[in-house]
Amino acid sequence: MTHFNRNTFHKQLLSAVVGSSVTSSLTADQTHSKKSEWRNQTATMKYRSLGRTNMMISQLTIGTAFWKNETVFPLFDTLIERGVNYVDASPAYQRGASEKTLGALLNRPGLRDRLFIANKISFYDEFLTRLSNEIFNGLPNEKKKALRKQANQLMEEKKILRPGYHFTYFKNQAKKIEHSCLRHVINQEYGRLKSWKPKIKARMHELVIESLKTSNTDYFDILFCPHGVAIPEMLEDESIREVMDELKQKGIIRASAVSMHNDVAANLNKAIDLGFYDISMIAYNIGNHTQVASTVQHAADQGMALIAMKASRIMNTPENPQKEINQLDQQIKAPLSIHAKGYLWALQQPGITACISDMKTPEEVVENLSIFNYLDT
Repeated sequence: MTHFNRNTFHKQLLSAVVGSSVTSSLTADQTHSKKSEWRNQTATMKYRSLGRTNMMISQLTIGTAFWKNETVFPLFDTLIERGVNYVDASPAYQRGASEKTLGALLNRPGLRDRLFIANKISFYDEFLTRLSNEIFNGLPNEKKKALRKQANQLMEEKKILRPGYHFTYFKNQAKKIEHSCLRHVINQEYGRLKSWKPKIKARMHELVIESLKTSNTDYFDILFCPHGVAIPEMLEDESIREVMDELKQKGIIRASAVSMHNDVAANLNKAIDLGFYDISMIAYNIGNHTQVASTVQHAADQGMALIAMKASRIMNTPENPQKEINQLDQQIKAPLSIHAKGYLWALQQPGITACISDMKTPEEVVENLSIFNYLDT
């Protein structure tokens, strides 16, 4: 792969917002290749094709939510030595320190070409919320109250928080559902989404450029947007598809993706129906699988790749599905911790390509890598 000065590249790339013909050093052949693509392959790791992208990714992938600085380098090096080749990043993690740490790693000669890098337009939601709030904040109090009531009714009708389906993986997770429902009723009432499109698309392009520069790369293999969609209606913004298409055409990204912690079945069905998402990263585990498994299979049948997250986090949720956790422990006889069993279980499920894991200690790295001693394919 031919590389050029990145500072020059990112200045040129800014013009992509207004239709420049600038492309990254990723060629069209690499973007649309039908041949399986291997990176950092080792005999000790197992790989699967990432859906229709044909990227052969390691079945255990690197999460970076806890990365703050170079202290993660030794753990990263161990994972690379063992054949892990997929890194999941975000500008939102650790207030940007995680993405900067990734950029420092990618200064190493030749490392970029050994990895599949996924990143996210994490602040897309914040921008849309800001636009909606500009409308909401200018309304009389009675109208605000009425819109909040509509949003609460919508949330209740969806039954997103029903037991056995919704699990709390992080603080204020349910708040995002509330905010998304309110944003949706505002957009329905005032219909500004189409008129906002130019500024939304411009901001999305700017955010991608910023992440490219911080990550020290000229392209991403996978780009997520939204990052953690809460309700299906939030996927109806035409700007998302258009920006993804534009970035693909310019070789800036290779695959489009969406992630979801809330209302997984409904959001995944919507992503399937839209038809342009190549990958979904979903909260999928022993707790919610009975209500999500059929949708996972449907997505896989359509050629969508699925990465499971929160496969072990389920063990530490306030909902505490102890019955299912005990079943998991009994079902998998391998001498593994219950958290490692969660990853092994997820990789055994039909339709799942890989699991993402935030490994913070050498012990967690060793434990999680040991699951491949008990995985057949």
